Amino acid sequence: MEIKRKNKLDFIQLHGTENPCFCKKLFKQGLKLIKSFRIDNFFSFKKIIDYIPFCYYFLFDSNTIYYGGSGKKFCWKKLYEYTFKVPFFLSGGIGPQDFNQIKNFSHSKMFGIDINSKFEINPGRKDDLKLNAFMKKIREL
Repeated sequence: MEIKRKNKLDFIQLHGTENPCFCKKLFKQGLKLIKSFRIDNFFSFKKIIDYIPFCYYFLFDSNTIYYGGSGKKFCWKKLYEYTFKVPFFLSGGIGPQDFNQIKNFSHSKMFGIDINSKFEINPGRKDDLKLNAFMKKIREL
């Protein structure tokens, strides 16, 4: 809560093993949550049902041993199995070369994309030119 107040954050992204009870507790304290889930071919969207009342958005990322920033993709076709009301961010190894794939991907609940490691010069440092060029193309869709 202190980090939220200090940094004037609108949303908090949870990218770990937080359970629905933890999310409920944060939600009741007024936090707007984005809950991340690691997706692979065996993922069942039934796992997220108990999170729905407490999350404004979901973020679907690749299932790797690390939390985020792996640069790995998952098969986006898996997202066609998602039928719940909570909008989601598409994540997982998205890079400049993925523009056409993103352009051709359509899902009524996709809110946006989460881009990260493929736009970094080194960990935590973005390549502003690459990032801005990609964002400009995406916004023109």
